[in-house]
Amino acid sequence: MRRFSFMLCGWLASLSLNAQEAPAAANALAASPSLSGYVSTTYHLERGAGNRNYRNADSVGSGWSLDHVALSLHVPLNEWLFDAGYRIDAWLGPDASLLESGSSTDNTVELRQAYIDFRIPLADPRKGGARSIDLRAGLFDNPFGYESLDRNLNPHHTHSWGFTIEPTLHTGLLLMYPGVDVLENGEADYLLTLGSANTTDPQTNAAAENVNRKTWILGLTTILPDSLGPLAGTVISAGYTNGRARTGADPIQNVYLALGLPVPQEDWSFGLVYDARVHGGAGNDDSVLGAYVGRRLNNRLWLNVRGEVASVLQVGGHGITTTLDYQLWSNVISRLEYRWDYTNPAMNGRRDNHGLHLNLIYEF
Repeated sequence: MRRFSFMLCGWLASLSLNAQEAPAAANALAASPSLSGYVSTTYHLERGAGNRNYRNADSVGSGWSLDHVALSLHVPLNEWLFDAGYRIDAWLGPDASLLESGSSTDNTVELRQAYIDFRIPLADPRKGGARSIDLRAGLFDNPFGYESLDRNLNPHHTHSWGFTIEPTLHTGLLLMYPGVDVLENGEADYLLTLGSANTTDPQTNAAAENVNRKTWILGLTTILPDSLGPLAGTVISAGYTNGRARTGADPIQNVYLALGLPVPQEDWSFGLVYDARVHGGAGNDDSVLGAYVGRRLNNRLWLNVRGEVASVLQVGGHGITTTLDYQLWSNVISRLEYRWDYTNPAMNGRRDNHGLHLNLIYEF
């Protein structure tokens, strides 16, 4: 998806004063929350009536399923002033329990995220460029991963093998420098992330058996500069998470490496991803190597392909996922996905697992 310095106190105070002198109407406008979200529903077709093959999707077999309704209330941070914002995301529907952010496995309403953002500017954007320390406190996404919990942001409906071994949600604190949105806005070519959380688990407010053992998060995303010629624009992302689950005394380590390569034409996209999870004990380590290729066929149609080689939970395998993504209307996503996975030993009684999925998403 990715140089520390503190300014003089008087200079920071001048920034604070400028922010306080902003007109009241402008402050009210900046604080106005935005409501967005989507509705996702899918038809699954698999070999054997009602049989759920291994596919990293929901628990429904062949047939129609309402995945979930996602709602998001968001106040973003202001541009490089002392500021605060927040985000509250919720899922409604059968897939809500897949978040595992609650204490029950059959909830149909769950918190997806709920956090407060704080911005501490370190440079005057009118003089030295935009730089800040941004803090995020609450329930938030693990900052690393090629795919998101929100399926509308992914190139495929089903999740990858690599996604299944990544931590997803944390309750804790993140620090981001030089600003959470600098890469997105083109204001910097790197983003450093540091964090601490209760556990590696997604459950809200979960604690490890030893409450003094915290989960630590470290990562860096950078975009290579133009001076590197053909490698210019390459995106390199590295993430590391070390902590404990709610149960179990052994530490769990997650390593994430991703490479987004520049392509000569904007109609193509290409990425390589490596995920590893290290458990205590022999034979408990997991690793997945994945490749993502995308091709825009016209203004409305994309062809996306994902290939993976994996060793997860002492199961070896490989798979290919092919998806046609067509934009029916400006706010409607329609995807037809074919997925094949080979596993050894067999999963759900088969080594070869095939699935066809028609996914419809309305975004608002």
